[in-house]
Amino acid sequence: MIASEVQEFRSSEVSESKPIDRNKIYYGFLYNYSSPNTRRAYLKELKKFHGFLKERFPEKNEFELEHAHLVSYKEDLLKRGGERAQIYSHNSINRTFACLYAFYEYLVDLGLVKLNPVIRLKRFKIPKEVKTIDLTNEQVEQLLKIIPVDSGTGKLHKAVLTLLFTTGMRQSELSNLKFKNLDYENTFLVLRYFAKGSKEMVTPLNQKSIDAVGSYLKWCEEEGYSMDMEDYIFRPTINPKSGNLNKRLDGTSMNYMIKKYASQIGIKGNVTIHSARSTVIGMLLEKGHSIDRVADFVGHKDISTTRAYNKRKNKVHNSLIFEL
Repeated sequence: MIASEVQEFRSSEVSESKPIDRNKIYYGFLYNYSSPNTRRAYLKELKKFHGFLKERFPEKNEFELEHAHLVSYKEDLLKRGGERAQIYSHNSINRTFACLYAFYEYLVDLGLVKLNPVIRLKRFKIPKEVKTIDLTNEQVEQLLKIIPVDSGTGKLHKAVLTLLFTTGMRQSELSNLKFKNLDYENTFLVLRYFAKGSKEMVTPLNQKSIDAVGSYLKWCEEEGYSMDMEDYIFRPTINPKSGNLNKRLDGTSMNYMIKKYASQIGIKGNVTIHSARSTVIGMLLEKGHSIDRVADFVGHKDISTTRAYNKRKNKVHNSLIFEL
């Protein structure tokens, strides 16, 4: 899909003396990213940018722009909320220019532009804050305890939520787990996988996770599920639409699980799969583990991201004044 959409950038040339194949350039830029979501998002941003150039600077192409043109684009995005009934938050504008910065760095590397016109553009300072609900330790124990395990569906729910609340994995990381990701290091059962940003992770499983996942896998074996190395570990137990069960469990199903049991124990608000990750980080920081160690455990490259998850940091009884 994305490869075919890139074709529209091929329509014109930079100059008669030096024709440039836009299709080749944009394809090279987008497919340098392994994530389909990143490719899709960047393609959308580049299309939006081309629309702006066509409207405001029709005599210019993307290879001839200067810093002032990018400033004009920033101002245009800020005004769109009022003029075009579209919301362009500071966050989304920063994401737009993160894409354009990467694109112009690519053009600099290719020798198509001399300087990156985005390099001096002032970005908005956004305080990092995670808005999902952070469960208490007691709520986590209660939630996991009420999951019935007398059916395959219950065993699946127990395994998935136990893993999420003990490892802090992202939803996509858990969805993509295959049997080949299960391994042993010394005597420990571990998960080997790549986290966001291609960070290699080796996460050991505690006894709670081993018991819950083991019970689910035993049920899968009894039901005749394929368990080859390339098969996904977590798969739906029912599929009323097509009947196909040999596929990975998606984020919608996982969000349904956590919302269902959170509701049953009286938790209100925006509870999502990400709440499990937020909870794990908050628990570890509250127990006094260093932020560097916690960041490494959950696969964060930047500790400021880890710090943004810590909703328990302002508890009065933890104040450093009591250490004096």
